[in-house]
Amino acid sequence: MVLSVKKLNKVTKYTLFICIGLVIFNVFFGYILLFESSKAIRTQINERMMDISNTAAAMLNGDELAKITADDLGSPEYDNVMKTLTYFQDNIELEYIYCIIQVSEKEFVFGVDPTVEDPGEFGSPIVYTDALYNASKGKADVDEESYEDKWGEFYSSYSPVFDSKGDVAGIVAVDFSADWYHDKLRHMAMIVISFMAVALICSILLEVLIASQYKKFFMTLIHKMNDLSSGIETLINEVSAENGSEEGLSDRDIGADAGMNDAIELLGEKILVMQMRLASQIEIIRSHAYLDGLTGLNNRTSYMEYLQILEGKMKENPDYVFTVVVFDINQLKIINDDYGHDLGDKIIVAISHYIRDAFGGDRVYRVGGDEFVAILDGPTPIEKIAKLKETMIQKNMESPILHDPNVEIGLSIGAATFDPLVDKTYSDVFDRADNAMYADKRAFYRTHEDRRKMRGPVTTK
Repeated sequence: MVLSVKKLNKVTKYTLFICIGLVIFNVFFGYILLFESSKAIRTQINERMMDISNTAAAMLNGDELAKITADDLGSPEYDNVMKTLTYFQDNIELEYIYCIIQVSEKEFVFGVDPTVEDPGEFGSPIVYTDALYNASKGKADVDEESYEDKWGEFYSSYSPVFDSKGDVAGIVAVDFSADWYHDKLRHMAMIVISFMAVALICSILLEVLIASQYKKFFMTLIHKMNDLSSGIETLINEVSAENGSEEGLSDRDIGADAGMNDAIELLGEKILVMQMRLASQIEIIRSHAYLDGLTGLNNRTSYMEYLQILEGKMKENPDYVFTVVVFDINQLKIINDDYGHDLGDKIIVAISHYIRDAFGGDRVYRVGGDEFVAILDGPTPIEKIAKLKETMIQKNMESPILHDPNVEIGLSIGAATFDPLVDKTYSDVFDRADNAMYADKRAFYRTHEDRRKMRGPVTTK
């Protein structure tokens, strides 16, 4: 008996199926990588916009903003708001920053606009978006979809400005060009597609090379088995001529088939191992997408996904109690401007370690440039918050920039525990914690200003 080349065709068919599977796997991997990259870009842009609008809103006096009308042009209140917004307009890379005033439930108009060329006229209408409406209810938000007005197409973030009673006195809006964002996405898409095209071509070439090598291996194996089979068949025929027995033929034939099947099975196992390794690499890449590169804490993407889990817990267990703690680093922009971003990054990392030491790292998230959120089981951990504040006071005394009275490293903290009589959603709890944090921030700046005045004037660096 001579082994048929059909055995080789069977192996080729298996190899072809494996190659097709790997090509599909590579295309799927490219799609996942492109999707995650696009989401990461959008998240970074949203975080930057939100950082700017939140910082500007925190620096405005809500009581003054609430009193400004179109007739107040040139008044001290109007000039204070204009000065603050102009600083951001001149020193930060953005399209526009301006104040918005709410005139009815879903109707908004321009307030103070520091734009030099073609500013929004005080009282002229603003394009309505859901994010703008959320800000009017006290929750900072960013547009998910772009909108168009006479100045162009934009994505905007909106941050409420609160008065001394805790009511929304106005809204700070920050615009980023949609064309800029879309160009960034197209650029990233081209990079990812180019990378995956090269990887796919290399993968196909590698698969063809592997298939060719295995084809040679199986061809050699078939020839050797055919030679062995021919020798055995000759021996059997000789023996059969003597005693008429041909029983050994089927046994030898079965053995040859088993050897081939073992080789094919080994090839399949090796391909499976390679697929498992690729899947493991995808999981590693996915895990990196959920960690903040600077601090090692969970990032905003991880934060948003956990909020979905938390909403599910709240629905399943109405008695579930959790606490939201909001942190914001004070005077980080001054440190970056006067001492450099390297020192600013070191301060962010150091404070993130203090927060991790106090609250653990499982549910501590860096949600902005200098903003952190911790979501904890149970009531407000007053002792942990007090210990963290003591740590910050001690570290501030050890600060290498303590000689500059204009700079005092601080961490504003606000916390709120879920109360079923008051809170309906996670956002309700977060808003209370965020408001408490901003109250703490205002107290910090008042205290810092008092201490600075007591020290007297200093010589400029």
